[in-house]
Amino acid sequence: MSHLSFTQLNSFLSFSKLHLLVFSPQWKLTGLHPNHRSFLGWDEGDFRSYLFEDNFLKPNALDLSSFLGQFQQKNHLAKNYFWRDAEGHVNGPFETYFRLRRDDHHLKTIMAFVRLDHGSEKLEIDPQEKSKIFLAEPLSGLLQNLSEPLDSMFERLKILKKKSNDTDDFNELIALTQQLQDSLKTLRYKVNNERQLKPVFINLNEFIRQELQFLQLDHFFKQRVKVNVKMDHRIQKTSLTYTALSGILAEFYYYLRGFVCEDTQYTLQAETFLDYERQGFHLNFLGEFQIPPELSVRFPIDLEGEARQIALQTIEGLDVIYLAYCLEKISGHLELSGRNNMMKLNLIFPSIKE
Repeated sequence: MSHLSFTQLNSFLSFSKLHLLVFSPQWKLTGLHPNHRSFLGWDEGDFRSYLFEDNFLKPNALDLSSFLGQFQQKNHLAKNYFWRDAEGHVNGPFETYFRLRRDDHHLKTIMAFVRLDHGSEKLEIDPQEKSKIFLAEPLSGLLQNLSEPLDSMFERLKILKKKSNDTDDFNELIALTQQLQDSLKTLRYKVNNERQLKPVFINLNEFIRQELQFLQLDHFFKQRVKVNVKMDHRIQKTSLTYTALSGILAEFYYYLRGFVCEDTQYTLQAETFLDYERQGFHLNFLGEFQIPPELSVRFPIDLEGEARQIALQTIEGLDVIYLAYCLEKISGHLELSGRNNMMKLNLIFPSIKE
C-alpha cells in the first residue's frame, strides 16, 4: 500500500468498499480513507476525541496487550470485530484486516481495513434463491387447500368403517390418511411460523416435536437417525422469534450433515429443560463422524457464547455470523461441539411468559 498514491489508494478503497483507519504508535487516529470520508459517523474533526480503547478494544472485550498478542509475531491479522460509532453504539461485527508497520521492532503505523455492512443498501438476492422465495410464498394457502379435503376424507372413512363388516382395509386407509394429516400439520406449523417476523408465543416442547418431524423430510434423517426425545412438561409458552430459534437448529443440523457417513446409523438424543427463568434444549447426535475433505478443520470442534462472542469466532463451514444474528434475536447462549463420535448443540434463553 505504501507504493500507492493517495488517488490510487482512494480509488482502490472505493472499488473494494473498504474503509481505512490509520493510527499512530500511540493509537491515536490520524487518517480516514477513502477521501477522509466518515467512518460510522467519525470524521476528520473527531481525530483528537477518538479513543482506540473505548471505540475498539472495549467493544471486543480486549485490552491492548491481549489485542497485540493475537498477531502471534506477525504483522497482519484478519478477524471479525465490533466497532463503536460516533453516537456510542456498538456495530458489527465487521470483517477487519489489521496491518502493523514497524521500524526497528517499534510500531510506526497501524492500519485497519474495515468492510462495513451497509444496512441502508438493498440486499441483493441470487436469482436462484429468489425463485425459491416465489415458490414458497403460496405454500400456506396450498397446505390449507390440501388439509381441508383430507380432513373430510378422514371423517368419511371413519363413518364408512362403522357401516362395513370388513374393517382391515379401512384401518389401513385410515392409518395412511392419519400419516398424511400429521405431515401436513407439521409443514403448516413450520410454514406459518416461519412467516412471522416478530416474536410469537411458542411452546418449546411443541417446537422440538414439530422440527424433528420436519427433519423427516430429509431422507438421511428418516432412514439413518433413531430419535429419543425427553420433554420437560413444566415448560410453558414463551415469546420468541421463531425464525431465530429454527435457524440455529437448522444451521447446526446441516453443518453436521457434512460430517456423517451416509450408510451409518446414528442416534439423536433430544431434551428440553426449564431452569428457573430460562429454558432451552440439548441435541446430541451419537455415531461416527468424519471430517469432509473440503474443510480444513480438526476435531474437537468447539463454539460457545452469546451473540457477540459467537460472532468473533471462526469455524470453517459454519456460518457464525448467522448464528450470532439468531442468538441476538432470542438473547440466547449457545454451546456447539463436535467430536469423532458425537455432535452436540446446547441452547438456553430467557422465558418470557404470556
